[in-house]
Amino acid sequence: MPPRRASWLSWGPGFRGSGVTPARSVPIGSYTGRHRGLTLTGGQVQGRIAADGTATIRVGPQGLGNVWYPAQATISTTTGANDVSTCKIFLGSIGVSNNMVGQSYAGGGDTVALAVPPLSPGELLIAVWAAGTPGDICTMNIIGTMDALTW
Repeated sequence: MPPRRASWLSWGPGFRGSGVTPARSVPIGSYTGRHRGLTLTGGQVQGRIAADGTATIRVGPQGLGNVWYPAQATISTTTGANDVSTCKIFLGSIGVSNNMVGQSYAGGGDTVALAVPPLSPGELLIAVWAAGTPGDICTMNIIGTMDALTW
């Protein structure tokens, strides 16, 4: 009769007997370089227009050392060109959207130029739709460049 394992935490190949080894974490001090002028990634966000015709979506840089230099925001809804909604874009944080940096009266599809300072983690671009079609998917895509740490 083969020996029985004491529990699922007992020895086995890989992480907890799964055959998978855990990823090595990189110490924070290992990040010594910075890539500048990369194409901005992670600047896409979607939401759904509520029954009252409003929606609020937020996006911003994430991760230590990431800095965004946004140039423009493209906004759209699933209704598209026939949408009569408006969209305001604010610069702020999770609870505070106090600096309006752009507005479009064509919330169904438009491009809004952004003249904002560099964004660090914790700072957000917030799009607020009004008079939208309930149930529509609203989208914001931030276009620009970014800096990221390297190791």
